[in-house]
Amino acid sequence: MVDPWRIQADPEWAAAIAIVALDYAVVVRAWRRRGVETPGLRIASFAAGLLLIAVALLSPLEHIALTSLLSVHLLQNVILADWAPPLLVLGLSAAMVAACERRRSIRLLTSPAFAMVYWLVAWYVLHVPAVYGYALTHRWALGVEHLVFLTAGLVFWWPVLVPGRMQPWPKLAYLFGAFVAAAPVALALALTHPQYSFYVHAPRLWGISPLEDQQLGAIAMAVEQAVILFAACSVVFLRLLAEDEAGDAGVGFEA
Repeated sequence: MVDPWRIQADPEWAAAIAIVALDYAVVVRAWRRRGVETPGLRIASFAAGLLLIAVALLSPLEHIALTSLLSVHLLQNVILADWAPPLLVLGLSAAMVAACERRRSIRLLTSPAFAMVYWLVAWYVLHVPAVYGYALTHRWALGVEHLVFLTAGLVFWWPVLVPGRMQPWPKLAYLFGAFVAAAPVALALALTHPQYSFYVHAPRLWGISPLEDQQLGAIAMAVEQAVILFAACSVVFLRLLAEDEAGDAGVGFEA
């Protein structure tokens, strides 16, 4: 019997979240000493991103995902790839972004072409049944899976949210292209028999069958991606209509 309230925290991720939070606080303080304040909304956004990662990996969601329900595991993937990353990017002030982008490697990794390919490769490869199943039975591989989803989300959202990285029309094409290109993953899971043997034989929670579990996770994943990508498209389009001399201001809030 699976206890849905059991906390199965990953100590490595707990340490990583704590280190990143501390590092961010140190950077905010360092910029403040130079007379550059980090807006409260950005600090709150970064904290919310870290909180979502903690919810995904340090809460009962982790235990349920590793013992019973594919839909919860898919929810973890969505949190790590689509929800936390934009909040973390929005949490960086203009000064922080400029400092990051002085590194050529950061500019390359966050270029739209690389970001789109990396995000799609992560989305497709990590949902291949053999890859997914291996990660479920090998802790190090599961950690890599989570890290890939998170980093893929970060590089994907960077050119969308950082002002000046993309013009509005290419940005719209980028977001819409991502929706179209990623949609088959959720569609395939929603329309096929159970793909992951681990969850077929896992203890069931709340009377959900393996097929219902997979369909529920797939539909939720499809709806989530549609909502977040089309919301971003809507913001870009509205700003395009109201474009003024300031040019592209990104999708986020003020620096």
